[in-house]
Amino acid sequence: MTSVQLNHLQAPELLSFLISEGSKLLIRELPSIFDGSAKLKAVPQDDSNATLAPKIAPDEAWLSFDQEAYVLHNKVRALAGWPGTRTKVVVLDDKSSQQNVLELKIITTRVCQDMELQAGEQDYVIFKKGSLVFPCGGGTALEVLEVQLPGKKAINAAAFWNGLRGQKLKKL
Repeated sequence: MTSVQLNHLQAPELLSFLISEGSKLLIRELPSIFDGSAKLKAVPQDDSNATLAPKIAPDEAWLSFDQEAYVLHNKVRALAGWPGTRTKVVVLDDKSSQQNVLELKIITTRVCQDMELQAGEQDYVIFKKGSLVFPCGGGTALEVLEVQLPGKKAINAAAFWNGLRGQKLKKL
């Protein structure tokens, strides 16, 4: 599998692939580890090529929708689990003119392939084909498939949208 193909795998598929390939490698190399011949094949690490990764801070979890969708999608995948990725949205109620700010944890996403936004839709989140569609930088869009409200269980985008009962969502 090429690196391009690996980039498009979601976390569960990637984990399955890594388990499969890792177990094959372990079965192939385990005998040489037991008989001591693995030391002959070992290559010492070149410390001059080693790099340190900085510690991930919780404030890096916030999504900025002025970035392109593929950048945000990769960030969601990279920070899955802890700290996860977050955004704030404004819930607009046209009937009562109320506005409530909600913090959402973004659980799963995909890059929207066929999104054409109308004028004035750049600030609003729409619901399309079972996902929340967030307009992003460069004319791209991110489909959010699962979200989680603070202190609640993760739910799919359709359930979240149905809970809005006709209210609009705006990016903050």
